[in-house]
Amino acid sequence: MEDRTWWPRGIVQNHDESEIITSWGTTPLWLDDGIHEASWWNSKESTWGDWPEVESVTLLSEDHHGMWVDLGAHIALVIPIPTGDHCSRLVRNKKLNSAVKDHLDLPIAGISDSNDRVLIYSKGDAPEKTGERVGELHASLIESGFSTPNDQSGWNARLKIVEGRLKTNTLWRAAHNRGTVGIPRIHLGVTMRPLPIPLSESLLLDDVQLPALRDAVGLSLEGWSRTIGPRYSNRYVMRTSTGGIAHMRYDVMLMAKAEAIAFAEDSSVIDAYLSKVDRLQAKLGTMRLVRMGIPFSLACGVVGIMLERIGEISSANTSLLIFVGIAIASKIVHDLVEPDWRQEF
Repeated sequence: MEDRTWWPRGIVQNHDESEIITSWGTTPLWLDDGIHEASWWNSKESTWGDWPEVESVTLLSEDHHGMWVDLGAHIALVIPIPTGDHCSRLVRNKKLNSAVKDHLDLPIAGISDSNDRVLIYSKGDAPEKTGERVGELHASLIESGFSTPNDQSGWNARLKIVEGRLKTNTLWRAAHNRGTVGIPRIHLGVTMRPLPIPLSESLLLDDVQLPALRDAVGLSLEGWSRTIGPRYSNRYVMRTSTGGIAHMRYDVMLMAKAEAIAFAEDSSVIDAYLSKVDRLQAKLGTMRLVRMGIPFSLACGVVGIMLERIGEISSANTSLLIFVGIAIASKIVHDLVEPDWRQEF
């Protein structure tokens, strides 16, 4: 079992037939050798959805989620180390299903309790994950009432937990724009077929709504912005000074680092990315320092007006013009210094 693709060899400390003890906590283990026989599939009773009649079972591939098998007219994902019910709830929650069914290649049946253990999908290629399609999914979730307001304190606390557990020597907190809203956690690979959330995420973090903007990382931002709408994708949402897409990319890469550690995989590309975070932080620090000139100059201008009114100075016009000029100059320099969110770092 230790040589299987879905086995988290990087963090396992011990295991028995029902659970795995890892350096990040304990998680269930669910594996039945009978899955390779059609009789196993046809004998299941505690199932949901349109459970099919199976005539043959062929192992197709394995990944971090588990084993993909061909059931003839369908394909199935068997999940030996389940991470939650994030996929089945998209089908079994009627209101949520109504919001996502036109945008996702959903499972048609499965075995689930508090965790998804088997997911069965229709055979055929799922639609490719694109910015446009993800934006349409997000827009439908928001319109259906599944979005939550900006939770920057919760999202920042989430990163603090991961940074501490991974000991990455990076630290990045962001004050996100109010247009950055949370949506239900839906994990997608390269297609619009929902998959179980990564094992590392389920071990390290609680299940919370994450920013819609996070799902746009690595996709066409133009397509995503066009379909989700400007309220949730304008420049104030995107820009680096308010976290924006750069901070979301950091979130995604930090979790990718956790997954690489869990499965003892090479993380050199991720490490190279994380090594640049301090450099970006220095740029953001310079930007914030420049920005301090705006309130300082405006405050000095107000003081000048007050001193003129009580007769301490004859005229505040000249000093007022100087301070307004400083404020304008600070704003211009601030915008010039701010890293461009359209560029990778």
